[in-house]
This record gives sequence, structure tokens and C-alpha cells, in this order.
Amino acid sequence: MKRVKKKSSFLKSKLACRVFCGLVVFSLLSLTGCGGGNASMYNSNYHLTNEIVKSKTSMLTVKIPAGWYAADDNECNCIDLWLIKNDYSATLSFISLNVDSTAVKEESGKSELETVLSISKTFKRAKYGNSLKAFTNEEYFTNDKNQFAAYEYIDSQNRATRVVVLKYNNKFYELTAAPVKDQPAQELYKIQNTVLSSIK
Repeated sequence: MKRVKKKSSFLKSKLACRVFCGLVVFSLLSLTGCGGGNASMYNSNYHLTNEIVKSKTSMLTVKIPAGWYAADDNECNCIDLWLIKNDYSATLSFISLNVDSTAVKEESGKSELETVLSISKTFKRAKYGNSLKAFTNEEYFTNDKNQFAAYEYIDSQNRATRVVVLKYNNKFYELTAAPVKDQPAQELYKIQNTVLSSIK
């Protein structure tokens, strides 16, 4: 009788162990599935023209989206590559980030993009002060060629601006999608992501 009880107890323990291991494996697979592909929360299927525009300070080039044009930054020459919507309702601007590459690499426990994203946010806080209300929708995503980090910030007029941080040829950039007039934010961010997918 004791042997039967011991055998039954052993079988129950073995079964419990198998169930536990199965749940662990399932959980790991689920987590991997959720992160697979690292897709952005916004689409990247806006129509691009065949016209290509080049950055002022590097070999970075992108295609111009339909209904947009490339402009020179004549005031301060601080924008590397500037795209403006034909109706002047929004802009896309590439700006090079002057960050210490050594400091970026030495930041413990963080990837380069995580560190540069934090630096970008710090710049925004310093620039806008109390008029910056919040940061939202932070994300990390990839396309076929590059990795990106992004966030949005809300200003005092409740307008959302999205900033994407990227590395190109050992240089870091921000691509900022800024509304000038009221328009659907998701459409603007889709255009931003599509432009990113055309980087050469």
C-alpha cells in the first residue's frame, strides 16, 4: 500500500514538473513572438517619389514622400535634411546629434540607442522647459537595414511631436515629425516611418 502511495506521489510530482516546464517554455515562446520583428506601432506604407535628397553633413539619403518637397535651412544651417509638406502643415527634419560616442558606449546596462534616446529627451527638456508636458509612446523598432528608437512629446498646446533616433555611419541623428497645422498624427508618423525605410 505504501509503495502504491509513493508511486502515485512520484507520478504526480513528475506530472507537475512537466506542466511547469511546459508553461515556462510557452511563456518564453509567447514573449519571443510578441517581440518578433520589432515592428513600429505606426505603418510605413506611404507613397514615396523617386526623387532623392542628401544630408548636408553625411552620405545619408532618403526619398521624398509624395506631396512633399526638400528645402534648405537658411536661418541657422542646423538642419541636415529638411522636408516640408506642400500645404505647409507639417515638417520632417533630420538633425545630427553632437553626442560623445565614448560616453554612449560606456553607459552600463543600456544599448547605444537607449542612451542616445535619453540624451535626446534631456535636450528637449532643456529646450522647452515647462512648456513640455509629457513624453509618450516610446518604442524601439527595426526595418530591413536599420534600428530606431522613438518617442513623442506633448507641448503646452497639446500638440504631439514624434522624434526618431537612429545611427548612420557612426553618427547619430534625430528625425522629427512636427505638425504645423492640425492634422492626423498617425498619417504624419506613417510618412516619417516610410521616409526612414528609404534611408541609403
